[in-house]
Amino acid sequence: MKKIVISKNCIESSEAVFGTWALGGGYWGQQDHKDSVRAIHAAIRAGVNHFDTAPVYGKGKAEQLIGQQLRKNREDFIISSKCFYKEPVSFLKSFEQSLKRLGTDYIDIFYIHWPRSFTDMRPVMELLEKLRDSRQIRAIGVSNFSVDEMKQLLEVGHIDIAQCGYNLLWRKDERELLPFCRKKGIKTAAYSILAQGILTGKYEEIPSGESFQFRKKMLFFDETIFSLIKPEIKKLKKIAEKYGMSASEASIFWTKENELIDCSILGSRDRKQIEENLKPFSLNGNKELIEEMREISERVIPLLPKEENIFRHKT
Repeated sequence: MKKIVISKNCIESSEAVFGTWALGGGYWGQQDHKDSVRAIHAAIRAGVNHFDTAPVYGKGKAEQLIGQQLRKNREDFIISSKCFYKEPVSFLKSFEQSLKRLGTDYIDIFYIHWPRSFTDMRPVMELLEKLRDSRQIRAIGVSNFSVDEMKQLLEVGHIDIAQCGYNLLWRKDERELLPFCRKKGIKTAAYSILAQGILTGKYEEIPSGESFQFRKKMLFFDETIFSLIKPEIKKLKKIAEKYGMSASEASIFWTKENELIDCSILGSRDRKQIEENLKPFSLNGNKELIEEMREISERVIPLLPKEENIFRHKT
């Protein structure tokens, strides 16, 4: 699998990153522990060495799981975790708790998970640089930041990688954030590549189960927006089938082929999902497929309301 070099410490990450939000259970519904373990090890066998987690993924459960499964050969893996913006003392406490749950004495990449508007966040960036100097972290990341918010942090430190929501239906950051990162030498990692499952093509209607209640607050599962997107998802499935792919595989391939995206974060609940999600990483350049999918994207994007992020989260 293609490797991406992150940070001045030359962290070599697999192009595909295993996202662990669903493994925490709770927010995404119940998760079987055995399925989680099988998925992690299937990813490792396929060449994935980068695992992305956070304290809020199952109230620390995902961090504990990753720590347990990667502990034996810790130096072979890249672990990234996060903390929502807090004042430095609280931020440091959260970081230390993550270390304990992960069972490690360092975290390869540590992100500010969400920014806080109208706040001077430079003190937390200075803290992260101190953690880098003491080798408790190897790289610094930001997640869900705007260009202006990143510029503030760059006054006192160096950002190595930025996470943002990006997929066939949501390309907001193509306008400013992704080009800025490329100009500054900041690596990029896309999450929600399958739009919380919309781009798998498996939803004819929005499910009513308990695990979907929180998704209805998100952009793509809004009843009105879903009805507008639905006809284009059917076209996506037909296009993918023409090229011998599932809608999921085609959507992942479309994102990973974007030259502005360095890493693709793939949330997978079991071995079958991760194996399917990794198939596109053995493929290269299919201009016809990319163009047909781009046409779908260009039709959908004007239908979406203006939002800062796919979660409709206010910072």
